[in-house]
Amino acid sequence: MPSKEKGLPEKLIELDGFQELYQNLLLQSVGSQFPLISKDYECSSIDWNYMLKCASVLAKSEVGVCQDAALRIAQYCLNSEPEHNNYKIASAIILDTLTNTPSLKLAMRRNLIPKNFEENIPFPLHLDMMQRRIKFSILNSEDYKIVSINRFQKSVYDSAQNNQWLSISAPTSAGKSFILRRIVEDSLIAGEEKNIVFMVPTRALIQQVEFEIIDALNERGLDNVFVSSVPSLPNGWNKKRIVLILTQERLQWLLSDYPTFKPHLLIVDEAQKIGDGTRGVLLEQVIEETRRRNNSVRVYFSSPMTENPEFLLKQAPENSIKHPISSEQVAVNQNLIWVSQVSTKAKQWQMELCYKNEILKLGKFEVSDRPARKSMRLPIVAFSLASKNGGNLIYVNGAADAEKTALQLWTLQGKACETDDEEIVELINLVKKVINKNYTLVQALGRRVAFHYGNMPLLVRNEIERLFTSGKIHFLVCTSTLIEGVNLPAKTIFLRGPKKGMKKPMSEIDFWNLAGRAGRQGKEFQGNVICIDPNDKVWGDGPPRNKRKYPITSTIKEVLQKKGDDLVKFISDGTPRKVAASEQELEYTFTYLLGERIRYDELKKSPVISRYPSSDEIIDQIEHECAKVLEKIEIPKKIIYRNPGISPIAQQSLLDYFSSFERDYTELIPALPESEEAYESYVRVIGRISKHLSGDPPQLNEYRAVLVTNWMRGYGLAWIIERNWGYWRKRKDKKKTLPSVIRETMRDIEEFARFKFAKYSSCYIDILKYFLEKEGFTDLAMDLPKLNIWLEFGASQQTQISLMSLGLSRTTAIALSELIVHDNYNTDQCLEWLNTVNLESLELSPIIIQEVMHILIGRNS
Repeated sequence: MPSKEKGLPEKLIELDGFQELYQNLLLQSVGSQFPLISKDYECSSIDWNYMLKCASVLAKSEVGVCQDAALRIAQYCLNSEPEHNNYKIASAIILDTLTNTPSLKLAMRRNLIPKNFEENIPFPLHLDMMQRRIKFSILNSEDYKIVSINRFQKSVYDSAQNNQWLSISAPTSAGKSFILRRIVEDSLIAGEEKNIVFMVPTRALIQQVEFEIIDALNERGLDNVFVSSVPSLPNGWNKKRIVLILTQERLQWLLSDYPTFKPHLLIVDEAQKIGDGTRGVLLEQVIEETRRRNNSVRVYFSSPMTENPEFLLKQAPENSIKHPISSEQVAVNQNLIWVSQVSTKAKQWQMELCYKNEILKLGKFEVSDRPARKSMRLPIVAFSLASKNGGNLIYVNGAADAEKTALQLWTLQGKACETDDEEIVELINLVKKVINKNYTLVQALGRRVAFHYGNMPLLVRNEIERLFTSGKIHFLVCTSTLIEGVNLPAKTIFLRGPKKGMKKPMSEIDFWNLAGRAGRQGKEFQGNVICIDPNDKVWGDGPPRNKRKYPITSTIKEVLQKKGDDLVKFISDGTPRKVAASEQELEYTFTYLLGERIRYDELKKSPVISRYPSSDEIIDQIEHECAKVLEKIEIPKKIIYRNPGISPIAQQSLLDYFSSFERDYTELIPALPESEEAYESYVRVIGRISKHLSGDPPQLNEYRAVLVTNWMRGYGLAWIIERNWGYWRKRKDKKKTLPSVIRETMRDIEEFARFKFAKYSSCYIDILKYFLEKEGFTDLAMDLPKLNIWLEFGASQQTQISLMSLGLSRTTAIALSELIVHDNYNTDQCLEWLNTVNLESLELSPIIIQEVMHILIGRNS
């Protein structure tokens, strides 16, 4: 296919004469942020007349590097106070040409241009501006309010009117989430869709998206819309308008529990995660099930800077209208900076700017302390280069590193930075109450430092994010949770040899996804990604230098085409539990393919096989092995469909155990969490699951039984941590510190109770119900507990679950449930109680009251 002919902007940006002048401007623009550095470049005067003319041409391009240069010229012109006011007016026109309304408003707020600047624009240019305003805006039908959008958002909005399936790809800050929410709103107003599912990649994002949707619907007067993140439907759901915010796990539960539920609109955020291991398999599986239930469903995928967004449209029906959209829309300038220690001077460091394939020297700077240990290099450099107005984000590889780095920054901040800010003090008090009074975060917050990782309580994380965004927290130390979609932009991101987790090197696509958070649109014109010690020893192959698009792939495709022989062996060997634990993609893919074999009678008839062609020999072997498995198992197909990622051979092993059980069948039923027999009951249940389903070693059964029992009883996290700490203090053979006990308790709740045990206990209950019904014990089968919901939400009382169904965090729900006498309230009754009680009279944290008020404003509108 011949390459597209370059336009004038693309030719202009490659001219040596332009590049020479532009690099001078670029170095001054980036260097102006760091007054500490002694400059290694000459500050030549800028020919603003020439540069602005070039920017006016570049601004019309759809190519990212051209837009980036145009924005750079315009924003630096505004910030560097050139002599002529006409230059600033020209810069404003360039921002308008880029459809960068947030930057234009920022310039007005900072008085860089007058709010009435349009009065000074020549008539032809003013006419152009008016035409752009009309073209790149959306009109609210209910109040005639005009909403400005950028070029990318315009293309998405227009395409949504004419396409059933869309796959959009754009940089992190291009405004994907906003325009998708807008499509949801307009669909509800038009009455086009009744059942809408907004799928997010992690639990960490659920409440944020839920609140944003509730606020947006209220602003537009959309009431009587059921918005929830709980995988259950209200009474009379088929007569209501519904918006559900779910992960793929929660959507799978919902689809299993409500066989007649058919989504009309499905939005998949971070859709590139279809290639993200086992969760990628499940993501593809629930999309396929959604399409199967409703062939006319509208499906919109969103992914960051991918080279093949059309790949995701392979799941669309053949006759559907579909369209990929790829954009390089630039919202803020992002600077990739390398910082290295000068070899002969311990406190002196060199700063360099990565631009295209060049390394441009910015200057040298002195740090406050000599980094004698490796662990000190990241915090010392970050502290030295940090913005005094906040927005400094430091990436580390794990929770323990986050706490250690936060304490190092706390030390560097010194007593002069100690604060008695009311909101920070309230957060400190909340942390003491809901986690532990000696938690590292308590100390760090006292000097405007915080850390943030996925296992922390949602309410605490949310408040940290809010105070960081407002500038009250100056330093925030983060882990890979930030890559998973948490919307937390920063002024500057500091990294040193980053990994995703403790061992896995961060991929380039994850690096650029993280880097996309540098620069807060509407708050700054530029952001920085600072890579410390950019050598191969620290970074492997060195830090990425050039932003590029990355291909989307599918885990199922990768397994079929690259691990086909391994998959066949895994099935023929009987899906051994040890192999399943280390090669989870094989088990998930096998379960999916076996389900397809059952559904279509022949594997080659399945859409997944046509999507990802593999060798006929491999497909025939998988077909043969699946047929052999189906001859040996009794597990009903409904249970196989309900439990993705758990081998039906393993499920049959558990059923065989039930069939050979000679004692009272009630011993097989998990006890209610509040019962006196709960601990012993869950030791046995976890043991059976470990032996037949998960393959886990039995040594942790007793500890895990205590954990899940206390979690489902609705006990507060602080209480659970204190019990664990008491246990470890008594142990003489193996000592643990309080910080490690706190981290491990939060980790085990998230990874075991809320994910692993929720998954396997759901399968356990399904098989036990089938067995009891087959044996004629229907009364016992009817009373089996819904462990997966109780484990996911950390509560078994209906009132607590109803409070969380309203959108409240578990911390808030548990605190409120202690004041509500009744334990069986539904969501309407909880809402009525919240509306009638005087919240200010209750001895609750202001942060909890603030969350409740947010919910009440949203739910009562």
